[in-house]
Amino acid sequence: MIKKFAETLDYEIPDVLKPHVITAIYGETQEKVDVTFPVFPNGFAVLIHVYGDLPILHVNNNSDFAPSRLNLAGQIHGTVPKMQINGRFGQNGFLLHPLTPYYLFHMKGSSFVNKWVPLEGTAKHHWSSLEESLKKCKSPIERVKLIADELIKLESNKLPSIYWLDNCIETIYHNNGSISIQDMVDTSGLSNRHFTRVFRDIVGVPPKYFCKVIQLNNFFKIINTSDDERILKLALDCGYYDQSHFIHDFKKMIGDSPERFLASKDAYVKEYLGKKSG
Repeated sequence: MIKKFAETLDYEIPDVLKPHVITAIYGETQEKVDVTFPVFPNGFAVLIHVYGDLPILHVNNNSDFAPSRLNLAGQIHGTVPKMQINGRFGQNGFLLHPLTPYYLFHMKGSSFVNKWVPLEGTAKHHWSSLEESLKKCKSPIERVKLIADELIKLESNKLPSIYWLDNCIETIYHNNGSISIQDMVDTSGLSNRHFTRVFRDIVGVPPKYFCKVIQLNNFFKIINTSDDERILKLALDCGYYDQSHFIHDFKKMIGDSPERFLASKDAYVKEYLGKKSG
């Protein structure tokens, strides 16, 4: 178990970055550890700076070290990746709005689903000087401030907004994922096929799946901040019609029933889920 796994940093996101960045997070251990944990979908892309030992990423039957110390992690779909730390755990960065990889980094979400990709080469920007500066930092706050300063530079080369897609993401967050896809299609003025194709291409996952991810993460947001342990009541509060629908979605994304997961050795990773979204 990692006690400081994905804690929210007490850091005010600069105004210019608030449309693109959700929150700053970090996790670390003082001692070396040998631990493997699952990484579940939370609806965000993630900018990850590794200042500890490089993790090994296990996705399906492939295992590789993280490609860089500065990476973008994409949406998770169709599998449960695992991260292995054999050494000192030290990572910080930002949870990103799901459209940020496209707008700021010029990367479609579909190009790095279930992957980490190095920042170097993205957004026609040189990241090597940032890596060198980060080596001199002594605290997570220092590191995220430096990274934020670099992200602000990307704003001048931001891709044009896709307004109907912006509105869809905002609507999904506002309704905590409990919304009709057809209603959003009708509002967009697009055909079902075109709506789904563009959404999946830019965000990285289908709209129906994305809504389910946001809905499940709303459950975790409540779990992480509430003393109420009545699973069914919390599920109904999150917009699920009944217990069977909730358990079906939970097992599909997490791989186990709610009760068994929350009592398991991996339960601490729920700290990464349920972060504020919109």
